[in-house]
Amino acid sequence: MSDYPEIAARFARDTAGHRMTIAHDDGIYRHLVFRDPKHSFYWFEIITTPGQLVFSGDGESFVFRRTTDMFTFFRSGLRRNGTIEINPHYWAEKLASQRDAARTYSQKLFDEAVARDLKAAEVDYPGITEAWHEHVESEFNTEYEEEARRALDEFRFGESYEAACPKCDWRHEDTSYAAAVLKRSRHRQDAGEGHGGAVRDLAFTFADSWEWQLRDFDWWFLWACHAIVTGIARYDRVRQYGLQKLATPKAVAA
Repeated sequence: MSDYPEIAARFARDTAGHRMTIAHDDGIYRHLVFRDPKHSFYWFEIITTPGQLVFSGDGESFVFRRTTDMFTFFRSGLRRNGTIEINPHYWAEKLASQRDAARTYSQKLFDEAVARDLKAAEVDYPGITEAWHEHVESEFNTEYEEEARRALDEFRFGESYEAACPKCDWRHEDTSYAAAVLKRSRHRQDAGEGHGGAVRDLAFTFADSWEWQLRDFDWWFLWACHAIVTGIARYDRVRQYGLQKLATPKAVAA
């Protein structure tokens, strides 16, 4: 079963009326066209040459390179029971075209990562989750990665600074950095040379958010993966039953 069943369902709906035309078929030199004769939405083409498969259509185009006959490579997605199982993680590694086009920012992944950090922080910072929602609602639209990243960078909660002495147990916590520095200086004066230490910022920030993986496969890339495997399966059926002539440019095969 696909990890993205919603895309499989969408592909089935989008291509329910599609017909296949074999524009060229000479060994591994192939050109297959799939479209609904009633409209031009969600049409796509599959072209193969030695060592390469090109997918193009009603969206981004993708070029895959792995084996001499790329149909053999993508047939791994065809199961014996007739079902299709795409492998976008592995297949994306075989992209010879712009690999970044296969993935896009995911607000879902962003929300999950934020929720995970806030849940862990709530013990030490009560109210932080509510503060985050107020922060975002004030001016950020996290549907866009740039805005989401900016929301993370500008969020602080529990404004607090701690001055602690490494030579004794003295420590002072304050909501003002300047006040904490002043307390540290006075402690050094009272306790002598070597006392004082650094002032630590205790406020919560998303310090490690730059490491977060916020990109998931773009729906169109997943759609293209389904299109390639489904197209190959249809092509194989036509050849198996010797119906190539019915799929020439002047005719279509169901």
